[in-house]
Amino acid sequence: MPQGESGNRSVRNGATGSFSAAALAATAPQSSRNTAIGVLCGLTVVLIWAGWAVATRFAVTTTLRPPDVAFIRFAVATLLLLPVLLRNRSGGEAGGGLELRRIGLAKVAIMVCGAGAPFIMLCTTAMIFAPASHTGTLMVGAMPIFVALMSALFFGERFDRPQLVGFAAVIVGVLGIGGNALLHDRAGIGVWRGDLLLLLSGAFFAAYTLALRRSGVTPWQGAAIVNTISFVGFAPIYLLFLPSNLLVAPWHDTAIQILAQGVGAAVLALFFYGEAVRRLGAPRAAILGSLTPGVAALLAVPALGETLDATTVIGIVLVTAGVMLVSGILSKRRTAAIAAAPAPVRSGIGS
Repeated sequence: MPQGESGNRSVRNGATGSFSAAALAATAPQSSRNTAIGVLCGLTVVLIWAGWAVATRFAVTTTLRPPDVAFIRFAVATLLLLPVLLRNRSGGEAGGGLELRRIGLAKVAIMVCGAGAPFIMLCTTAMIFAPASHTGTLMVGAMPIFVALMSALFFGERFDRPQLVGFAAVIVGVLGIGGNALLHDRAGIGVWRGDLLLLLSGAFFAAYTLALRRSGVTPWQGAAIVNTISFVGFAPIYLLFLPSNLLVAPWHDTAIQILAQGVGAAVLALFFYGEAVRRLGAPRAAILGSLTPGVAALLAVPALGETLDATTVIGIVLVTAGVMLVSGILSKRRTAAIAAAPAPVRSGIGS
């Protein structure tokens, strides 16, 4: 090989190597920023969910019935998100219309069941049998475990040792937070039925998490689909057959639920949770949600006059440690879940 050609090839190889290194260096800050935004979205969801748990407990123990809470949630959310659904339905750009068949009817059904009317009715029915304090522990706390099991079973998701330790810490922490409530004072008839329904609710939302991840829709579109279809299906049943205190409840109780259910849980939480799933992956987003039991317990102290015992505090610490391990906050390496994430979709938050 002539020396000149060899030299030119060396220069090209050197340039290629320099370009690759520069590209990787430029990608690293963007990747870190994307992860940071995902974590912030997940923490926002935690605050909204914790507030929702406290507000729902307040509602079902005062003037409103569970069907009233569900109706408020879907009516307000549908009113707010209907423009999103109509705009995307018309398809402002080629191929941009929100066609349910293009998403996949099976995915749409899983999303609606997992975060819509069936999910809410499971939660509210569970609160009839079990204390409302079980909600954060058994439903939200168990949800990331269901996500992990479903990811491993259906999609071949694999977790390294620190992540497995983190999941174990979450399990132990969740049991600690709800330990006294679950192991003592169980004289009430039917409490176990409520507990099973709460666990089933966690499995439903885990299915929603994975279906949203693979649907290809934006978080706003996902929230619009879930709430609009739920309202269309639930409203006639509620108005014709279900008992209601909505018309006789104090206006301030209804206003609290409009903010907590319709604006917070049904719209903002689904949007920010969708962003967390998109940027962090389903397992990491779900594990951040496991902070909700601890935050809800802390909010319940001033809001509902509840107290925290030593077991609950230990559980909060364990859950927090598990969140850090699974989300990779304490590790410089990104997990395979993030590396395998699909290309970013359109969103209301800058990528």
